[in-house]
Amino acid sequence: MAFRLAPLLAGLACAFGAGAALASDYMVVTSSDPAFARGQGFDAGARVALGAGQKLTLMHASGDLVTLRGAAGGVTLPRRMANQAEADRLAILKVMVAPAARQMVGSTRTRSGICPSPESLTSLDAIVQVQAAGCRGSAGEALETWLASHEPQDP
Repeated sequence: MAFRLAPLLAGLACAFGAGAALASDYMVVTSSDPAFARGQGFDAGARVALGAGQKLTLMHASGDLVTLRGAAGGVTLPRRMANQAEADRLAILKVMVAPAARQMVGSTRTRSGICPSPESLTSLDAIVQVQAAGCRGSAGEALETWLASHEPQDP
């Protein structure tokens, strides 16, 4: 019995460890520094090498936008942790904003029905739900509109 339980426990430990490693509290929305890719994730309190004169706009898992201005020694991200639901939503949003993943789908019909218009998607939760339902084009356009209409907060 102990021999069967050991591999199971080891597998669970690896799975939970991998999930925790992938979770992050912030993602890059825009950057004047090409070293930071759109959709790149960071943990709260992390130190990033953002040079003087550079600007980095991040989205926290809660949906708040934060703009950081670079300094000679880099900058430290605010220490604001995300809960699991926010982290899950941020993971989906990362996929949507990452440069390689930004593909518009020509059809507005999916297995679950007709995709809503991007104008009707006014919250991050609604955008994530539509993305998960297969309406990538509508969700992507709605996310870009949402990002453009929200002012980042300076720390």
